[in-house]
Amino acid sequence: MEKKKWNMVKGKEGKGGLMVLGEKPDILPKQAFISLTRGEGLNFAQLVINQVFTFLVMNQMKKIPGLLYAEVEGELIRGKGNGQTITVWDGKTMPQLRNRGSHGFAMKFLGWVIHRKNTQTYYLTYKTNGSIPTKEQATDILKKSGKFYDRGLLVRKATPPNLDEIIS
Repeated sequence: MEKKKWNMVKGKEGKGGLMVLGEKPDILPKQAFISLTRGEGLNFAQLVINQVFTFLVMNQMKKIPGLLYAEVEGELIRGKGNGQTITVWDGKTMPQLRNRGSHGFAMKFLGWVIHRKNTQTYYLTYKTNGSIPTKEQATDILKKSGKFYDRGLLVRKATPPNLDEIIS
């Protein structure tokens, strides 16, 4: 098995950055699904704590079978941090990452860090229609269909996205 490696892709005009794990597949298996997460408005302390856990989870992601592709993006706008992840899975292997190791601990620990009065967070996992969304499309999908917390309070549960409206 080939060892997975994270690669850095610099953002346009010095804005943000993108870490990519694996090669973006042209064709996805029928059983593939996509998981999206996004956090907006993190202050400096939240950013530092989140970054430490992100690096731990990124290391764990390299070892999970069934993870086909991943993107981790971050940007700082007017002193507030935003972060987004896209992961593409072959079948239902995501619980191996989500519930165990660094990610399992991060989910329990980071709730009080991420779900605060200054943040908005989105989460969504869905069966793919055969394509992987761009960063911009993923943001649109999350904001329209994702589980949404505003200032720590659940505002909306996730609903299946209408990918035909978003991804052409």
